[in-house]
Amino acid sequence: PEGYLEGFATIYVGVADAIRQHIDGDPMKAEEYDFPTVYDGLRGMKFIYKAVESCNNDSAWVTM
Repeated sequence: PEGYLEGFATIYVGVADAIRQHIDGDPMKAEEYDFPTVYDGLRGMKFIYKAVESCNNDSAWVTM
């Protein structure tokens, strides 16, 4: 479909910039990223794990 590849380019341009700066010896600070990090993914997985734990315990509150 029209715009399909451009859509991916828009999403990944931030990652490409971060890689380019790292290769050039001037890495971005994590605060400058405009994309999720591994740590963001880990937080998301922890949330899902805790949601399932809550569901398996009659929707009881669980500690994050």
